[in-house]
Amino acid sequence: MSRKVTPWDIQSVVFDLDGLLIDTEPIFAEAARRLLTRRQKAFEPGVIQAMMGTPAANALALFREHYQLAESVEELARESTQLFYEVLGQEPVRVMTGVFELLRLLEENGIPKAIATSSSRRYVHFILAPHGILDRFDFVLTCDDVRVGKPAPEIYEKAAARFKHLPETMLVLEDSPNGLRAGKAAGARCVVVPHATVPIEQLEGADAVVGSLSDPRLFEILGV
Repeated sequence: MSRKVTPWDIQSVVFDLDGLLIDTEPIFAEAARRLLTRRQKAFEPGVIQAMMGTPAANALALFREHYQLAESVEELARESTQLFYEVLGQEPVRVMTGVFELLRLLEENGIPKAIATSSSRRYVHFILAPHGILDRFDFVLTCDDVRVGKPAPEIYEKAAARFKHLPETMLVLEDSPNGLRAGKAAGARCVVVPHATVPIEQLEGADAVVGSLSDPRLFEILGV
């Protein structure tokens, strides 16, 4: 299939995972709330916002420092993982609005796509398995594939290299300020689908901000 030329000459699309493809952010937030409740500490949404998009070790280090927790990052990682799966329960995580429609449109227009996430490869396979969409992506890059995670640009630089084109012709889809910084630092175009709690001033560098993956403005950008 010949590739359609898009308004921004987009040759590929790279998706973040948590909060963009799947609605895991409320689960992470509730797990954090429960961890803090055990220690008689108040949950602060702004701390979770600052953690969004970064690798778990970095996020938990920030969490530990802010709340002045005595446990090590490793201990907090074990406890937060246990709480995450406790909150998740037996039901699959909800896929975000517009995911299936956007994947179909990209496929119909011959635009390659990938995932670039700060989560682990094992987690990606677990969380996406119930939805049967993992094999629809050309490749997946995770925290296991980089030395420095978001907001550093390494993961998106590697994605462009895998696609064998310049980052300037790659569209990054993100939901967090840290992911936005990573995409822009790599030289890619970046469209953000933010959570309602993300301050709009933190998205100043975005090429566009849209309401969901089914937003007509995103389809216009992609020419689909």
